[in-house]
Amino acid sequence: MPKVVDLTLTTEARRSLHRVLAQRGIGFFLKGSRRGQAKLDARRIAWVVRAAARRTEAPAADPDALLRTRRVIRRELIRRLAESLVDAGL
Repeated sequence: MPKVVDLTLTTEARRSLHRVLAQRGIGFFLKGSRRGQAKLDARRIAWVVRAAARRTEAPAADPDALLRTRRVIRRELIRRLAESLVDAGL
């Protein structure tokens, strides 16, 4: 089976991501470490995707749809984090 992303689920997950980013900021998705390196929190990414899955009407026919959507949201967060670091001059 080809690796296809469920666009309905992905769109709803992006909407959820934008809502959370507007309310809490990108720091909500980061796990801080002692050395100053920030890592993305996989639990919070999964939380956004599960919330989007509950809002979509049709159940996903693909069992890997949630996994693929988490990857899309993770890439979106990485892009936004890189932009914020560049804006901060780091």
